[in-house]
Amino acid sequence: MISFLGKGKYNETTYSFENKTRRTSYVVHALASFIKPKEVYLIATDEAWVEHGASLGKGILLDIEVPVSNQLMIPTIQVRIPTGGDAQQLWQMFEVIVDVIGTSNCPVLLDITHGFRMQPFFAAACIQYIQSVLPNPPQIRVVYGEYRGPDHESPIWELTPFLEVLSWSRNIMLFLRTGQADGVVEPTEALGREMGRQWAMAGRQGAQPQLRTLSQALQAFSNDFTTIRTGSLLIGNQSSSQRLFGAIDKTSAEVAQQLPALALVLKQVQDMIEPLRTNDERLSSFKGQQALISLARLYQKMGRYSEAISILREGWITLNAPEGCDMPGTNEFNNGARIQHDLQWARRNGTVPDPVAELRNDIQHAGFTQQPHTLIWFEQRLENLLAEWSKAIDDMK
Repeated sequence: MISFLGKGKYNETTYSFENKTRRTSYVVHALASFIKPKEVYLIATDEAWVEHGASLGKGILLDIEVPVSNQLMIPTIQVRIPTGGDAQQLWQMFEVIVDVIGTSNCPVLLDITHGFRMQPFFAAACIQYIQSVLPNPPQIRVVYGEYRGPDHESPIWELTPFLEVLSWSRNIMLFLRTGQADGVVEPTEALGREMGRQWAMAGRQGAQPQLRTLSQALQAFSNDFTTIRTGSLLIGNQSSSQRLFGAIDKTSAEVAQQLPALALVLKQVQDMIEPLRTNDERLSSFKGQQALISLARLYQKMGRYSEAISILREGWITLNAPEGCDMPGTNEFNNGARIQHDLQWARRNGTVPDPVAELRNDIQHAGFTQQPHTLIWFEQRLENLLAEWSKAIDDMK
């Protein structure tokens, strides 16, 4: 357990948390008696430690069902932080808090009740940093004790759900930038299971929670997007793009209730995949071609040039392609017919080298030439060819 300790005066009250109460002047004392941590770290300046360390420094007494003389002593450790607020001291404070949270080999409960001035803000920034950078960050809970005076019960509030929203938002933004959804699929799946469990325990009253539908749709889209499974991504009403778009619609009410901060972010996901829906039309059609070039431009926007070039070539070949060549991943797709159509398309300019093939071959050979092309060359060539393909689609309409 990690808590902040200031040098102010702490008055006695009855703190309550998870159906337990404890009368004490210190939130950290009450929490320690509730959760029985292995160790307690108190983030405090030397002045705060001098003021309150005598009552907490020797160890926090945890009430257990044994005689008072045998009460358990838990080690209480001061984590020293500077008193001032200049830039160097603020960075020292940041490093100290990151170190004490990040080096834990067990779950962490962080109490921000007595954080002084900017310390709670620092704690949030440290958690964000740890969860973003460390490969295996500890599980973290955050609580805050609301002091209501000596004659009233003072509740300790669980703030962890807001921490989870930050993590969800961060991972969804990563998905929007890269197409990788693993970071958001797991917590969404876990929350969906928990909501389903609560629904079953409550006697299956009301509509069954559908949040797991969203996690499954996110995973399916991410898998297809990462491996460039064009047919699965785009074709039909059961395409992973359509499934994800529909799953967001289907779960919007649950998301608004359980994770309201995510509603706007999920709208951005819908905006990203909306152009990929073909409305059950073939990829050789105008609507199918629009979806293909939208997919190519999405890869281009993410800086995934190899995938963008692959879709550029295969999508452009599919323009006005005969049946058997334009429905990848379906039973009607004919490999032989596709090969023949591919050869005809490659010879469309006669003996002039195909610029699409040149671009694709260059990136697939991983720069194994004497003078590999630069990123600017790729960006310019790709943009020019996408514009040419887009014009061909417009002419088709």
